[in-house]
Amino acid sequence: MPASRKRAGRPMRASSAAGKLISLSLAMEVPLNEATDAVHALRLIGYGLEGQGEQEVGRAVAKIAWDACQRLDALQDTWRDLHRVAVRVHRRPHERSDMR
Repeated sequence: MPASRKRAGRPMRASSAAGKLISLSLAMEVPLNEATDAVHALRLIGYGLEGQGEQEVGRAVAKIAWDACQRLDALQDTWRDLHRVAVRVHRRPHERSDMR
């Protein structure tokens, strides 16, 4: 008969896990925003190269930067959703065990 699996450590409450998730998501916010800003700047550089007569190079830089912008925007949307859920769970009033 196979042995039962046991979890290492103590179980974590939902509000405690949500608090840690909020902390991590807030720590991610600034680097995520900085990466988005950098990619948008790279896209503008590509457009500038196109304007200076470097059509192929500028178009390639702008295209790659635009694709990265789209991916970062999707990541930011997911990040926002995750943060909202964590805040909602963390702020939920604790259920009382002595409810009658």
